[in-house]
Amino acid sequence: MQSRTDKLVLAALGLAVVAGLGLWAWQRHRSRTSAPPPGIHAGQPGTNILAGGGVAGGLGGQLAAAATGLASARGSGSGHEQLARLRQALTAVPAQEAVSAIRRFLDSKADAPTGQGFKLDGKGSLTAAPTLRTFLLDYLGQLDPAAAAAYARVILSQKNSPDEWAVALRNLAVGDPSASARAMLEDRTAELLRYEPWQQAPSAGYLEAFDVAVYLGGTNLAPALGDLVRRQDNPAVAHAAYLALDRLVIKDTAELLAALEAAPELMQGREATRADYFARADVRDPQQRQVLESYLLDPQRSAAELAQFAGVFPNANYMISQNLLSPTPTPDGASLTGRDAASLQVVQEWLADPRFANLQRPLQKVKQRLEEFARQSKGR
Repeated sequence: MQSRTDKLVLAALGLAVVAGLGLWAWQRHRSRTSAPPPGIHAGQPGTNILAGGGVAGGLGGQLAAAATGLASARGSGSGHEQLARLRQALTAVPAQEAVSAIRRFLDSKADAPTGQGFKLDGKGSLTAAPTLRTFLLDYLGQLDPAAAAAYARVILSQKNSPDEWAVALRNLAVGDPSASARAMLEDRTAELLRYEPWQQAPSAGYLEAFDVAVYLGGTNLAPALGDLVRRQDNPAVAHAAYLALDRLVIKDTAELLAALEAAPELMQGREATRADYFARADVRDPQQRQVLESYLLDPQRSAAELAQFAGVFPNANYMISQNLLSPTPTPDGASLTGRDAASLQVVQEWLADPRFANLQRPLQKVKQRLEEFARQSKGR
């Protein structure tokens, strides 16, 4: 019999993994020809690279040189070092000078691949960025949150890159607390979730952006997430949506479960997943108990779904992940023990309640498991 503590599942969200922060800096390069390497737009400002590695044009020139070097070194593995030197250069000047240079470079539309993935630390910042632009957008958010939020509106006005959108959504949320910014955040997140071109071969940044729906909370984005959970032709997107919706249920349990109960079509074909969500209910909360009882007593509930519910209630499986915006709380042992005890008491009440006469088999299964958990707890 599996102990209650063992049911805490440690996992990563989508492609989010913990990576060590490297040193950041920029690298000088030899003179280049007038034709830029692949990945660099022609005609960008401030890119006069002098013979012998000198850079003309100040910080703007250093940004352009970094773009040139990254494009030239595509696939060589030197991207980390070049970005390390660029970060060092950005740190060495006054913050507003760096902000202005970053904005000018972003306005130029120039970009280059870094050879890295899209990886987050525990505070929602990037430890690895796939392109120079995503690196700069992330650094801008750390340097000046208000300026980053303002520029996020520029990024979010066009669908050029899902990874840039992910960072821009985070920057907007962190740097602008206004009601208009929150409304834009929800609107653009809904657009991202439903944008078919980005769903095809989804990038890591696209999948990480699902966390913005968790940050926003509430039920407005639940239909879009439900649609994606049902996508059997796109496992990566379906899994990211499943995790986001699960974390929404944990955050706003009564509200989300009531929405799922009122709109059964959201989980059509994913009834076992719906059972896992409803098993999140904490019966010590009157609202959660009420919506859970309504769910269990629904005559449309299948035996298979009830069996799935009985196998996990109360659901204590939690995912540990590094997210753009939202934390991932996990309960301690004492909280789990208290919830188990309350759940056992309510299940015993249901077994004696005539309304639950047709649910004796699944409820007995829950009762037996919770009684075993109680014995294990006393034996510690």
